Amino acid sequence: MFNLGKEKLKAKADEVADNAQGLVKETSQVIKGKAQELKSEVSETADKAKYEANDLIANLRYLLNEYSDAPKVNQIKQQIADKATELSSAVIDEVSNAYNSGKQKASEAVRQKPLATLALIAGAGLVIGYIFGARESNK
Repeated sequence: MFNLGKEKLKAKADEVADNAQGLVKETSQVIKGKAQELKSEVSETADKAKYEANDLIANLRYLLNEYSDAPKVNQIKQQIADKATELSSAVIDEVSNAYNSGKQKASEAVRQKPLATLALIAGAGLVIGYIFGARESNK
């Protein structure tokens, strides 16, 4: 008589676990997709930075060839410093934009699937609890 209640409870728990697992997989796929998009954006940004760096090097070579006499060395140094600052600023802005875009996309994914996110967090908590619980029981 008491087993019927336990079996229903176990069946319901199994159903909830299956639903949570499905939500976790779905959320995982969304997060993987967003991570891939972020990877692509960062890769494009890195390619732009590489192109700009090569352009800067070409400009520096041109300037060094054009201004080879000693009095213009300070002018060249200033131009080099200006170009380096400009390039550094551009790279920082691009990487920052890519990071913020990825962060926003991940946030949108969490907002679109709050239950899946909650299930994912709960599952991670259960796994961590199980791991630490197993360590404590081994002592």
